[in-house]
Amino acid sequence: QKPKNVEQVLTLQDYKSVVGDETEKLVVVRFYAPWCKACKAVAPAFYRTAMENPNVKFVELPVTEQNANLHQGLGVPSLPYFHVYHPDGGLVEELRGSKKFFPRVRQALQTYVNGFCDLLDDECSSPYAKYENMDSTSIGGTAI
Repeated sequence: QKPKNVEQVLTLQDYKSVVGDETEKLVVVRFYAPWCKACKAVAPAFYRTAMENPNVKFVELPVTEQNANLHQGLGVPSLPYFHVYHPDGGLVEELRGSKKFFPRVRQALQTYVNGFCDLLDDECSSPYAKYENMDSTSIGGTAI
């Protein structure tokens, strides 16, 4: 059974209104084909993720003869494939979505749901760390 926060779209116009016009929620889009075995295999994990994240909008976009150009226009290189959209940033993730790769989709989604990534302190460093011990005359090799 499909969770309430999963919606199917078939046309560019529907895609624009359901995904493009969303201004409050994260949106996860699943690109798939009904005949694709890998797509079918990942569907239960997609629905489970939707049930675990009721405040996120989940969208399914099956490829059909009528909308194959939509998949192509959105840069979908293979199936299954996922996009994650942030209301403030637009498209923020493009991910392969077979069963093997779906944990990466979940992890990416959780990063945006939580508002931070799960890195240990020693895995993070300031992008300015290499400049911290320099004086102002040596940054960039030119005197300031």
